[in-house]
Amino acid sequence: MTYLFNKLTENIKSHSNVILMTHKHPDLDGLGSAIALSKIIEGFKKESYILFPEKSVNVSLEKGLQILKDNHIEVNFKSYKEILKVIDEKSLLIILDTQKPRLVENSELLDKIKDIFVIDHHVHSSNHVENTVFEYINSNKSSIAEIIAEYLKHLNKTLDSIIITLLASGMEVDTNSYSLKTTEDTFKMAAHLTKLGADPILKQEILKESKEDVIRRNNYIKKSYFIKDGYILCDMGKAINDSVDLAILADELLRFKTVEVSFVVGKIGEKEIGVSTRSMGKISAAVLMSEIGGGGHVTDAAAQFTNKTNAEVIEMIKKVVMEG
Repeated sequence: MTYLFNKLTENIKSHSNVILMTHKHPDLDGLGSAIALSKIIEGFKKESYILFPEKSVNVSLEKGLQILKDNHIEVNFKSYKEILKVIDEKSLLIILDTQKPRLVENSELLDKIKDIFVIDHHVHSSNHVENTVFEYINSNKSSIAEIIAEYLKHLNKTLDSIIITLLASGMEVDTNSYSLKTTEDTFKMAAHLTKLGADPILKQEILKESKEDVIRRNNYIKKSYFIKDGYILCDMGKAINDSVDLAILADELLRFKTVEVSFVVGKIGEKEIGVSTRSMGKISAAVLMSEIGGGGHVTDAAAQFTNKTNAEVIEMIKKVVMEG
């Protein structure tokens, strides 16, 4: 990790400014980490800008952003058009929480900025951003928040307690409340964030859901079914949902007895179908999703499709499961 952090610091300091970007449909882990990293970069007396998502963000992230605003914590968000006005030959693009060109918030930036630095915690994919100045991909890390927490510790720095709380929230979401993808380091970094001022009450406020959302999710759970012993699937139908909704539902399905792997299929756009997959760890979710063009982590993976129906995607999943 020391080598990563030294290279990251070196690149931040040697470039004129830094652009931060995460994946489409951003979550607390990706965008929360980008916010924290932007504040670290400001501490190096460098300008940093975060590409703001074009589409609406999930409820927890939206609450987090509102809390920052209410507490007058400024974050240098910019639209793609605004980013184009500030980049130059010496700009650095840091991509967080994804390595795949098709999943980044705006793939056009990959051609606009020469120097690219990738930090991801998903399984290494053959389809990844190429020609980077540095690439750190470690699927043993629970989240990008865990990595940024380690960077803070490495630098012996802290940030505003609200931003620290956003990091802690992102880590909790990505580990399904520390039940998946956790190592000894994960708990050490969660403790470190607490030491730096993460507020457990504010964190729970950020992560709270509405009664309506819980009821809606339970209605989907009722319709889930086993496609094979240990493999459960839920079809979310024609309604358009946020990709985070698919992930939360996949996490919920793992709670049931005998379930080893869960699949949730649903529309995440007018022409986009998303799949969120979770595994208890005995079976690799990443391998299953790679068979249909997706990828991810051993316990956490996903895939996205354009111009396909739910039924077509479900048949692809069933074929992989039955042949596995």
